[in-house]
Formats: sequence, structure tokens, C-alpha cells
Amino acid sequence: MYAVLGWLNIGFIAVMTAPYWIRFLNDRTLRLRGGGYAKIIKVLRAVHKPLGAAILLIALVHGWLALGELRLHTGTIAGTLLLIAVSLGGLYSLVRKRALFVWHKRFVLLLLLSVIVHLLSPGAVYSLFRI
Repeated sequence: MYAVLGWLNIGFIAVMTAPYWIRFLNDRTLRLRGGGYAKIIKVLRAVHKPLGAAILLIALVHGWLALGELRLHTGTIAGTLLLIAVSLGGLYSLVRKRALFVWHKRFVLLLLLSVIVHLLSPGAVYSLFRI
């Protein structure tokens, strides 16, 4: 079950980051404007905040089912970065300080990198600190 939740979170992360990478690809290749493109971006932005909360909850359940305890792990690092990114995004939506948004995006980038490490080598932290 924990594997299903992990892959579900990967899918949700792809949807949450889609407004950024779709816009990036569109600006550099397709150059679509208006119509369906604008509607897709609008829907993706509307689901961004609820998905952030869902990913945080699912990540906690995923980690607990996988490990059964709280310990240092690549998933724990990814979860911590997720918590920080969600917190910064939530704070930004409340106070609208540009610096919070910038830091939110930076932590999302760190989160994506940590998720890649988690997928490729989940026990990397344990391997580093094993005596």
C-alpha cells in the first residue's frame, strides 16, 4: 500500500508543478495562447493548494506505512522539505510577500531533487551513516 501512496504522490507532484513546466515548455516551443491552454493553466492553479495539503498528508501515511517509525531516511528528508515548501506556499497565500514565493519555489526544487534521490536510492542516508 505504501508503494501506491508513493506513486500517487509522484503523480500529484507532477500535476502541482504542471503550471510551471507547461508554461516553460509553451514559451520555448509551442507558443500556444488563450483558449484551451488558458483553461488548463487555470484548472491546474485552482487545484494547486488542495493538492499541496493532500500530498503532505499522503506523504506522512506513506512514510509511516513504509518504515513504521520516525527515523532519518531519504523520505524523511523529502518530507521535511515538503513541509517547508507547503508552509512557505501557505504563508505566501496569506501575506503575499514576494520573498516567500521565491523561497517556496526554491524549496520545491530541493524537494524534487530529494524525491529523485529517494526514488533512486531510498536507503542512501542509512548507507552514509552506517558504521
